[in-house]
Amino acid sequence: MSKLPLRYRLAWIGAIWLLVAFIIAGSLVPDLGPLAIAGSDKFEHFAAYLALSLLSSAVVTSDRLPWVLAGVLLLGMSLEAAQALLTVKRTADWTDALANASGILVAWWLVRRRAGWALAVEAWLAGLRRH
Repeated sequence: MSKLPLRYRLAWIGAIWLLVAFIIAGSLVPDLGPLAIAGSDKFEHFAAYLALSLLSSAVVTSDRLPWVLAGVLLLGMSLEAAQALLTVKRTADWTDALANASGILVAWWLVRRRAGWALAVEAWLAGLRRH
């Protein structure tokens, strides 16, 4: 259970936390009402948690992947609870939680054998710099 030798570890972690901040803000700010695209809510949940899970999987080893994805799921469940308890214009919705979990499961399926893929990206970028 060692750390991946990432050259740009802080950039990867920063990108993950930036995405977490966007998800939290998007979950807790008042609904956009007429600006929101009808029917896009579930896709947005799915896409946000797919992206967060994929990005998070980039910086961990395979043995840590289930724990990271469990943390992403816990974030989604916590934000649904926060919508019910802390906001006036937002409500918790079990179908949102299902869309979140679906995004996480698809990400797991895609990276279950490729956790730590940031190493490959950094190696590819290093090869581009040499040419």
